[in-house]
Amino acid sequence: MKSILITLASVFLGQVIYAAELWSVNELKAIIDISSEEIVLLDVRSKEEFESGSIKDSINIPHEDLLSDIALVSQHKTKKVVVYCRSGRRAELVINELEKNGFLDIIDIDGDIMAWSQSNYPLEIEEGR
Repeated sequence: MKSILITLASVFLGQVIYAAELWSVNELKAIIDISSEEIVLLDVRSKEEFESGSIKDSINIPHEDLLSDIALVSQHKTKKVVVYCRSGRRAELVINELEKNGFLDIIDIDGDIMAWSQSNYPLEIEEGR
């Protein structure tokens, strides 16, 4: 009921309110494993953090770079974009910026890479990345 009221209020006021969808790491793992849906895994940690281990097929663009140039991900604007960092703070900043720039299908991961690791899900580590 509350979300309906917020939606109605936003329509009435002529504004669109965006909200990233929150997924657990279990939901993300299931989508990665069994879905054919195209998703963009966006790791916004530093290059060094990314090289220490990431979710398979993630792209790494540090949050500072994205906040100063959101066009770095403009080719993904119409896709489902899953944003994660170490614990959530940097991902939140990027998600807010993506929403301001018209990205509509954004997924926030509850617990980010820390929760992924604690669930013993695989991390991809490649030398010379």
